[in-house]
Amino acid sequence: MPRLPGPRFATDCTIDVDGRPVAARTGESVAVALLAAGRALIARSSKYHRPRGAFCLAGSCHACLARVDGVPNQRTCRVPCRPGLSVESQNALPSAPHDVLGAVDHLYAHGLDHHHLMTWNSLANRAAVAFSRRLAGTGTLAGGTPSRSPPPSDERFEAVVVGGGPAGLAAAEALARSGRRVLLADAEPALGGRLRCTLSREGPPLSWAAEVARSVSAAGGTAALGHTAFGVWRDGECFLVPFRAEGPGAPILLARTPRLLLATGTWAVPPLFARNDLPGIFAARGLARALVEDGLVPGERALVLGAGPESEGVGALLARTGMEVRAAGQVEAAHGALRLEGATLAGGDRMACDTLAFAGPRAPASDLARLAGASVSLDPASGGWFVRAGAGGATGVTGLRVAGEVVARVNAAEAAAAGRLAGEAAHAD
Repeated sequence: MPRLPGPRFATDCTIDVDGRPVAARTGESVAVALLAAGRALIARSSKYHRPRGAFCLAGSCHACLARVDGVPNQRTCRVPCRPGLSVESQNALPSAPHDVLGAVDHLYAHGLDHHHLMTWNSLANRAAVAFSRRLAGTGTLAGGTPSRSPPPSDERFEAVVVGGGPAGLAAAEALARSGRRVLLADAEPALGGRLRCTLSREGPPLSWAAEVARSVSAAGGTAALGHTAFGVWRDGECFLVPFRAEGPGAPILLARTPRLLLATGTWAVPPLFARNDLPGIFAARGLARALVEDGLVPGERALVLGAGPESEGVGALLARTGMEVRAAGQVEAAHGALRLEGATLAGGDRMACDTLAFAGPRAPASDLARLAGASVSLDPASGGWFVRAGAGGATGVTGLRVAGEVVARVNAAEAAAAGRLAGEAAHAD
């Protein structure tokens, strides 16, 4: 059963994947459509041609790259399905499921230092370098000339909130209700952040996101979905934040604001054990969201790795689909050829499974705050960096405030409370 039953999750279009038709739902991501079709393997790694599949399902891990409609290196978890969409696996010969170049991983099981390959002879070295360049890479150039992007739009807002999760929603709501013209931007196609995953009962309901969007609009602001912020600069007394919309040829929005509030949340981090890169291993939040919104049933036997409310929540969601679910505190190794087939648990027990949901620590998405001049501190659990913040999310940088998981490990209710305080403080600045 690749999908939950019911008309809401029924397929209504067909996409072409390596020359074969795959049933899909219009609007769902290509990665989800492939998983629902039983194809966890999407790509091959650039050097050793190891199997790769969607992990985060949120556009941050780049493990699900493919050539889409002639354009290489597209994140399939970000590409919506539509009738006739063409998807090709890349960096594989002839295709990702049947890649003869995957032999490299077996021939060089202890690693391949291509910088010193066949250096005993200049002619042999040139041949080795030429071969390795053909062997590695992430796709070939696009089939046609890309369309010229329209000129960027330059708009001024009284406040810009980056992140549409609980903290960002609360901050935007506080600013909008105070009469501020707000830009609320999120890279996802829908507001809500982790509220869309329904992994915990803590925090406001998902319907609150629509209420916030209406409040922002009523105050003359904008909720920009599918918009990724890719930088922060100072321009006099204002911040200048460029946003790129999803899709080729999409315009860039340059937002100017004296008040910048970053509620950028976290990124999924892969678990640490042998063969942790096999297709079939997922971040818990991304997998839960695909189950709730797209009806995806990823397999038959699931292993949930981690502890806490999110681990319990994703385990309950998977169990409701009819999957056999088992929890584990630690995994020593994953097993499988082209996708996950089993795992060795701590103590040596081996479990057959085709799905692993990892609900471990997530890394704070602090890059934008660091670009803006905020100070950070190491989070040893995830290897990421928390943004240092004081009362109301103050960072010590004039006009810059932060809130939510980018500051500390908090639940949804705590993130919303912090976002509201930061929004009120930003209004008073």
